[in-house]
Amino acid sequence: MSDDRYLTLASESGGLYREKASKFIAYAFPITGEDDFMRRCALIAKKHHTCRHVCYAWVLGEKGDRYRANDAGEPSGTAGKPILRQLQAARVTFAAIVVVRYFGGTLLGKGGLVQAYGEAARLSLVEATITERIVREALIVTCGYALVEGVKNDVVVSEGDIVSAEYGELCVLHVLIARGAVATFTERWRIAGAVVASDQPK
Repeated sequence: MSDDRYLTLASESGGLYREKASKFIAYAFPITGEDDFMRRCALIAKKHHTCRHVCYAWVLGEKGDRYRANDAGEPSGTAGKPILRQLQAARVTFAAIVVVRYFGGTLLGKGGLVQAYGEAARLSLVEATITERIVREALIVTCGYALVEGVKNDVVVSEGDIVSAEYGELCVLHVLIARGAVATFTERWRIAGAVVASDQPK
C-alpha cells in the first residue's frame, strides 16, 4: 500500500458468535475519529443496555498507527486485544469493531473469551466491504484562462477533485490532489506560469 492510500470499511457490517449460551454480537464500521467512534459506541451500548459487556477496538491514522482496545470489565487482554488483532489483520484503518456480550451463565475462561471475542470480530469483517481511499492534499491554483483547462485535466489525472473555481481577472481553483502526485503537479504548473499554494489549515 502506497503512502497516499489506505484501506477502510465502506459501511457497517455485523457478526454473531455463540459459545456455551453466551452471545457475542459484533458491529464493524468506519469512523472519522475518536469522537465519532464514541458516539457510535454509545448508541450500540444504549441499544444493548441489558448486555454484560461492551468491548471494542479502533484503528486510526493513514498508517493505522493510532489504536485502542478496551476490555470493558472482561479479564485484561481477553476482549479488546482479540478484536484489535482482527482489525489489524484486515489492514484497515479509520475503522472500529464493538462486540457486546450477553452472558449465558457458564464461565468461558480467559482462553474461551479470547477465542469468542476474536471470532465475533472476524465474522463481522467477513461481511464487510473493504474499500481503498486516497489521501489527498488541498491546493489553490491561480492561473490565466489559457491554462485553466489543462490544470483541470491534470487534477483528474492526478486522482484529484476540483472543490471550487472562481473566475475573475484570473482563475482560482481550489483542488484536492493525491498526495503522491502533489510534487509533480505543483512543479509542472509553476513552470507553466501558475501559482500553486497549499490550502491546508495553518
